[in-house]
Amino acid sequence: MPKIKEMLAEKHADVFWLPNREKSGQPGTRYLSGFTGSDSHLLITKKKSYLITDGRYIVAAKKEVAGCEIADVGEQPFIELLKKILPRSGAKTILIDGSVTAFSLVEKIREKIPGLKIQNQDGLLHEIRRVKDVAEIKLLKKAAEISCAAFEKFLPFVKAGVTEKQLAKKLTELMIECGAEGAAFPPIIASGKNSALPHAVPTDKKLKRGELVVIDFGAVYKGYVSDMTRTVAIGKVSPRLAKMYETVREAQRFGCEAARAGGSARAIDSACRRVLAAHKLETYFTHAAGHGIGLEIHELPAIGPKSEQALETGEVITCEPGVYIEGVGGVRIEDSLVITKNGAVNLTEKITKKLLFL
Repeated sequence: MPKIKEMLAEKHADVFWLPNREKSGQPGTRYLSGFTGSDSHLLITKKKSYLITDGRYIVAAKKEVAGCEIADVGEQPFIELLKKILPRSGAKTILIDGSVTAFSLVEKIREKIPGLKIQNQDGLLHEIRRVKDVAEIKLLKKAAEISCAAFEKFLPFVKAGVTEKQLAKKLTELMIECGAEGAAFPPIIASGKNSALPHAVPTDKKLKRGELVVIDFGAVYKGYVSDMTRTVAIGKVSPRLAKMYETVREAQRFGCEAARAGGSARAIDSACRRVLAAHKLETYFTHAAGHGIGLEIHELPAIGPKSEQALETGEVITCEPGVYIEGVGGVRIEDSLVITKNGAVNLTEKITKKLLFL
């Protein structure tokens, strides 16, 4: 919570309010308080913090939450309890993150508590979570280790005749078997022409010999996620597909080498694109080269051609160039990287990036 209290001082606000309804305020609520439930209100003042929830979650909140007074909303509307709490802190200005706080709730507070000023800072929660501490990096590393272990067990199942849907289900099962809470997102298993779709959804298509298969997946461990992609071949592939693969592998290597504290996020994207451009494949790279990860699969910083911010020690990002040619196929290779002053630590390097022929 120190980061929020610093933000309150910077913005000249009295209290930070984070409603969490049907996970609209998660994972911010978990990050700030430890509470994992799906219905709560978090109030952080310069001196005291409150976690307000109902009877379904009180016992869990008392076990999970540190540094907050736990309040049971009971039968009364949340606004009524808020009207009692705010005067104690002398609050006149509430700070919110409008990207996760419903406009209808803001309007309700304005109606019920006249004179209260509401100040919006879009993306505040993502910004304060951008740099990870040692404990967070440890959890992210564990999530990556689970992904790598699951992938090694998964490879024998990747063969001609198996459907994309069957493989997606199996990969999720193996991540859980290896210690994950679940999948960070529905795994992408895209074979043959489907691999030319960057965000393909697994289908009933069966894998065939001579095809490339893009496998994009991640595990969740204690709320933190991993994200990695490998592309494999089912038997021998055409020279064109083989060249595509090697070009993306080279681009990804240069992108990873450009990742370091003090360097720009854009430099990673540019390093990838230079390699692809040299092989006349840049036009087939249709997304940014990466993104931050943490409690969510897409966090700050953005790693794209317009990303001007400098990278900082402790940020955890992905590097994932790809080439997608409609009617031909696609390739993507992705690793998760911890930014340091001397470069980047690759959390998913255990899994080879040499083309595997299965």
